[in-house]
Amino acid sequence: MFWKKSKTIEVDLPKRYDDHRDAFRIAPDKNRPVLLSLLGNTFHALNISGTGVCIRSHNFNVGQTINGTISLPSEDKIFTVTLTIITKQKDLCRCAFSKIHPEAQDLLHHYILELQKRHIVLNRRN
Repeated sequence: MFWKKSKTIEVDLPKRYDDHRDAFRIAPDKNRPVLLSLLGNTFHALNISGTGVCIRSHNFNVGQTINGTISLPSEDKIFTVTLTIITKQKDLCRCAFSKIHPEAQDLLHHYILELQKRHIVLNRRN
């Protein structure tokens, strides 16, 4: 009956030690990519969060700090960012935003939230 309490089940979830971001990450839509310009090259973000981004490149080393720009598909603005390469696995560079303009960070959080909402709607339809 609806007034009876259901039993609580506790589940231990393993921690992922290779996961260094403390923020939700999401993959941008392929037809509307998040673009980063770093050292004269353009990279598509594989996934992005409010604290960092993952790109493909063999040109960077762990610990390296890189200045560049980021362009969100929902905005007509380009923002400067400073990335630090946190981990590397083959050509996957997991980066943290060392410096990001406060307006860019707000727009980034808004972009991620809107993308999450869109994914939820699409998943409900399927």
